[in-house]
Amino acid sequence: MKQIYQLGLAASTLLLFMAKNAFDCKRRTHEVPLPAVKPFEPIDLLFISDIHRRRIPEKMMEEKADVVLIGGDLLEGGVPLARVEANLKKLSRIAPVYFIWGNNDRETDIEQLMDVFKRCGVEVLANRSVELVGNPHVKLVGNDYFRFDPDGLKRSFADVAADDTVIFATHTPFVFEQVEKKYAPHLLLAGHTHGGQIRFGPFGIYEKGSFRKRNGFVELVSNGFGTTHLHLRLGTQGEYHLLHLVPELADSHI
Repeated sequence: MKQIYQLGLAASTLLLFMAKNAFDCKRRTHEVPLPAVKPFEPIDLLFISDIHRRRIPEKMMEEKADVVLIGGDLLEGGVPLARVEANLKKLSRIAPVYFIWGNNDRETDIEQLMDVFKRCGVEVLANRSVELVGNPHVKLVGNDYFRFDPDGLKRSFADVAADDTVIFATHTPFVFEQVEKKYAPHLLLAGHTHGGQIRFGPFGIYEKGSFRKRNGFVELVSNGFGTTHLHLRLGTQGEYHLLHLVPELADSHI
């Protein structure tokens, strides 16, 4: 009987820890030198993905950035659009907001969601690119991976020139290798995996989020800000990212 009690207590303690961990969050900062044929002023980009059901805390409003990028799964089915709008209003107080579609974002009334985007001044990047901070040689490319479009990547890069510095954003990192082979952007951003969300040591359904240089490309895969299905985390922490993008004069490799 005592052993059962001890097991129950240990399980309850673990669940409480996991629930608390699901609502903790860490800001991770990264300085990212990006090859630039034509120099640009440094850019601070706040990247946040997989918000799902969470509310953006007031403390995040203290962040200073030139651009905010939401890397998909701003919401999921059942999240009130009033909460989504409140989150977007907070983020838009930091800097202009761009949005990439995730796999859960369409689990709501799309027309109403687009109205929310319009009211909050959010620009949707669905298989297209934009100039960052008005610089025609720094492009943010947004790919809508989860809406089938055989020409989606081609259209995403249609307005990218050979001498541009390119940041590529999509919801899932599983497309990175394909993009690197065909278009070779300088920085790739994604979320989606939640870092496995519940990990036991090195084991998890997905790899832990990472910021790394691989095969000559800089890749950021975020653990994400929120959780889905189970509002629990173990062995991986919620996070968002502040990237300081600085020019590194070099020949473009696009």
